[in-house]
Amino acid sequence: MDDKLLNIRQVPIISQNLDDFGLPGVIVEVDPETAEELGAFEETALSEEDAWESNSDGEEPIQ
Repeated sequence: MDDKLLNIRQVPIISQNLDDFGLPGVIVEVDPETAEELGAFEETALSEEDAWESNSDGEEPIQ
């Protein structure tokens, strides 16, 4: 057997059909509304209150 390495370039197939989701080598593009409906986005931002709490070191502010 020859010890030469094969350099194979794989180019993904871009689809907009949700039936193609999960197929190897296929990337399914959807609009933001559809992605949200499918649960693609998970809100992980802090609330304003949590942000302010994390900004303090637990000590009273210096006046």
